[in-house]
Amino acid sequence: MEAGDEDSTAALMSRYLSAAPGKGVPEEGWRICLAHEFKEKRKPFQARDVSLANMVEHVGLGVRYLKWWYRKTRVEKKAPFIDMFHALPLRQIYGVPMGGFGGGTITRGWRGEFCRWQLNPGMYHYKTVIANQFTVCLRRGGQTVYQQVLSVERPPTLQGWNWGYCGSYAFYHALYPRAWTVYDLPGQNVTLTCRQVSPVIPHDYEDCSLPAAVLVWEIENRNDFALDVSIMFTMINGSGHKDDKKGGHWNEPFRLEKDGEAVSGVLLHHCTAINPYTLAIAAREQPGRDISHQTAFSPRGTCRGLWDDLITDGRLDSPTGPSPPTQKGENVGAALAARCTVAAMGQNTLEFSLAWDMPKMTFGSGEKEHLRRYTRFFGSRGDAGQALSVHALTQYRDWERRIKDWQRPILQDRALPGWYKSALFNELYFLADGGTVWVELPPDCDITGGLHSEQGGLPAQPPILKEYGRFAYLEGQEYRMYNTYDVHFYASFALIMLWPKLALSLQYDMAGCVVREDCTQRLHLMSGLVSPAKTRNVVPHDIGDPDDEPWQRVNAYLIHDTADWKDLNLKFVLHVYRDFYLTADRQYLHDMWPICQVSPTQLTNNDREPVLGIISWKG
Repeated sequence: MEAGDEDSTAALMSRYLSAAPGKGVPEEGWRICLAHEFKEKRKPFQARDVSLANMVEHVGLGVRYLKWWYRKTRVEKKAPFIDMFHALPLRQIYGVPMGGFGGGTITRGWRGEFCRWQLNPGMYHYKTVIANQFTVCLRRGGQTVYQQVLSVERPPTLQGWNWGYCGSYAFYHALYPRAWTVYDLPGQNVTLTCRQVSPVIPHDYEDCSLPAAVLVWEIENRNDFALDVSIMFTMINGSGHKDDKKGGHWNEPFRLEKDGEAVSGVLLHHCTAINPYTLAIAAREQPGRDISHQTAFSPRGTCRGLWDDLITDGRLDSPTGPSPPTQKGENVGAALAARCTVAAMGQNTLEFSLAWDMPKMTFGSGEKEHLRRYTRFFGSRGDAGQALSVHALTQYRDWERRIKDWQRPILQDRALPGWYKSALFNELYFLADGGTVWVELPPDCDITGGLHSEQGGLPAQPPILKEYGRFAYLEGQEYRMYNTYDVHFYASFALIMLWPKLALSLQYDMAGCVVREDCTQRLHLMSGLVSPAKTRNVVPHDIGDPDDEPWQRVNAYLIHDTADWKDLNLKFVLHVYRDFYLTADRQYLHDMWPICQVSPTQLTNNDREPVLGIISWKG
């Protein structure tokens, strides 16, 4: 580790009072003490931050944007792809997201909170659900000696629980797609290491699509006597959204055996009219483990009943069968507890999983239904929560083996500085948590809009799209456009080197957009001029807004007319060359060649001063 890296980590870890290193935590990555407080309070750039000089210079843009924003939010009841009046909060709380590519993500903060949700495709909900927690219970000789919510928060709700864990005795460590939180329980001689694992594995196009993660608890007992240790996982049916209280949501317990393995847990059915889903919390059954649950509890008031249930004997009791559907205005949660004995000076492990099953989804327009990639392996009936849980809990060791094999050459390279190793892996989070969607190509879809190969286009359904599906990720969570091409041009190295089939799939979709046109006239906010939404033989700026209908209506960006930009078509040609060089895929080159021919032609046809030898065009 470089000196600068040590200084940075030392600052972030300066309030850590324990010497416990945790179980299996790597040296490389990003590390922070849970008691750390950032001195810099960041604020997002908003309309009120625009300088007076810029206001005067761009008064036309401002007036046109304001009119467009009002129509979008007040008339169409949609979210603007760029919202200058309601910027996203810049909170330095987020950690490694959970889940693979394209099935949605749930992000836990570095203090352990469940604080960012992307279940509806491309649309984020920033809400910390305080009841979503892990709680530890230590018992000796049949008596509970310690019970603590593993959270530094002291919320005004759920006052029947023991909050306020001392953050100076815990730290968080991120090395995507894994993360570790180490809790050295004060005065107990017990260290807990929670390891979070998601199935993000290079060159994997099956498990990498799964909406699931595993949370492995390693328990170290440094006492000269044995302890019974329980970990309780509580989860609310929902994401903290107003839909949580619309009523009709319900929970049910489950137990599933497959190939000699068994898991048990609770399914939380979130029955919204649009994009319903099921959350599944589960624990792996093994000899010496006791798994118990409470199918439903109300997170209102003190919630003392659930706390006392655990503290009594380290396990939960629940009525049999499913819970009744919630009434309007109600929330419902579920709890799952796993218990084991840890010998004196010994270690033991408890394994939990979290999965979410939204197999069919619609974008904001509601015009088309899309099947997520993972439905190819787990079905699209909305009953995959149990199977996803079993698969995650029985396969995560193989996920970790492959993750380690991938990361080892980089992490062991002494020529690379520590900050670079950390950034190289941790910044990959955006491939999963960039509002990412990975869906099946509809059987009736023609990516060319009817312009087939003999007309200079592409196959209606290229084999790579049929086999690997469609992939899209946002320019940014606050700049909500899918596959923004000038940005993807630089980010695409991660895809082509690690998931090349997804990189080629994205290129085929973009090529199909090149040969299409959309003559819908629309106003561009910067110039005030009206022009077609999409010009033929021009690479689109993006393939659409998740609050509309991506792939069908492209170019959500309407500040400038990007048909006038000179960089996009040239970047497409460079993309094709780079991709062929790295993959040697001759069919890809054959299909892209007609598009590569027309792309530069469009530029030269619009070159205002061709004698200069340099294209004089916008962008």
